[in-house]
Amino acid sequence: MVRLTVYGGAGEIGGNKILLEDGDCRVLLDFGISYARRKQFFEEYLKPRTAAGLTDLLVTGVLPSVPGVYRRDLLKMADHGLPVHDEPAAHAVLLSHAHLDHAGHITFLDERIPIYCSPLCHRTLQAMQDSRARDFETEITNFRPRPAFPDEQAAIPRAFHEITGEFTAGGFSCRALPVDHSMLGCVAFLLRTSRGNVLYTGDLRFHGPEAVLSGAMLEAAAREGIWMLIAEGTRLDEPQRRTERDVFEECLAAVRETPGPVVADFAPRDLYRLSTFLHIAQATGRHLVVLPQDAFLLHRLHGLHPLVPDPRAAPILILKERKKTGTYDEHDYATWERPLLRWPTSRTVEQLRSMGPRLILALSFWDVQNLIDLQVGPDALYIYSASEPHDEEQAIDFERLTNWLDLLRVTRRLNSHASGHAAQPDLVRLVKELRPEILVPVHTVKTELWRVLVPETQIVEPTAGVPIEA
Repeated sequence: MVRLTVYGGAGEIGGNKILLEDGDCRVLLDFGISYARRKQFFEEYLKPRTAAGLTDLLVTGVLPSVPGVYRRDLLKMADHGLPVHDEPAAHAVLLSHAHLDHAGHITFLDERIPIYCSPLCHRTLQAMQDSRARDFETEITNFRPRPAFPDEQAAIPRAFHEITGEFTAGGFSCRALPVDHSMLGCVAFLLRTSRGNVLYTGDLRFHGPEAVLSGAMLEAAAREGIWMLIAEGTRLDEPQRRTERDVFEECLAAVRETPGPVVADFAPRDLYRLSTFLHIAQATGRHLVVLPQDAFLLHRLHGLHPLVPDPRAAPILILKERKKTGTYDEHDYATWERPLLRWPTSRTVEQLRSMGPRLILALSFWDVQNLIDLQVGPDALYIYSASEPHDEEQAIDFERLTNWLDLLRVTRRLNSHASGHAAQPDLVRLVKELRPEILVPVHTVKTELWRVLVPETQIVEPTAGVPIEA
């Protein structure tokens, strides 16, 4: 008997945590953060207590109560109802991509559970962890056992397996099928079970710069035949298919008409969007200014994908922000930052200020104070190139951004974005071409629409934590 339990991603966007079982074989499909659930209980200054282990996360339901999968050091630290196990209850995690709503809660998993993902996904996660302060909520690629005492506990690496094509994990014969999304290194997974083939889409789109990958995945999966399809449906109610080319042309025209600096606000680690603005910079004789974290990621991924530029070469420049003493002393910066801030592409605020009309600044709301130092003003253009706010907290942040732009008298503003998720017509085509016996919707709040759009397909709507047996 095949059993599927959706612990996260049922009736919500993101937070995918899915357990697939077939006899003695058990694998997790992603293990991400449910931001919607987390925001109900925590915020910037109210965080889960490291000293309490997993207690806060389990009591609030931010982590599902699943025996046998979590780190034993954290299970030992508090009274939370889950026993400390001997052997892990899952045999592998198949990780579709590095977005934290799919990967973030790997930090809490038993380190004996191996992670299978693409090389680009693994290297992205490594770069993300290596360029931030250690925190027990962000220890994905390695972790320090708790309770941690300075210099007494060495970090324990997780077992990551970089996979392409056919592989075996947790007793399943599997196939990784690359797809296009708003991040490099994304894959769908085909798993062969005793009942038939299961396809998990992860996140995908058919309208991006590498749409050919998603098309090839669809063809390959259709040839193998799909019994159960676990499909994302983020934009199940949206017919629009704006492409990255649309963003490029719209923003290029606006940049050409802008006499001063341009600020490009887009999602971190969306290297497709970064590439778009890099090409705009080249076409308009400008430099693309990135933050140290962006440069660090580019350096780690350079040479692994043709889209990734060398951050040590023009037209990229790296913003050397004022920190701590405000004097640009080397000790003001984290250890990982210091080497790249010595690269020839590194520039201080003062050095960039005079170059304003020749700059595209890859900055977001969280970096807006840099615009004061850079003296960004009425001749500037602010391009908001990310998804619209979709909750009250994000709406408040967007209002604050507007207040900053009003304060700086930046009146030239443009919204230009193309989603990382498939639109309704492509999702319908996915199902109709695969013709699965069962469709399990995840990563959507519009589950009921599937019944209208593909009435010939059996829709099994998951309930969080309740097994689906077939």
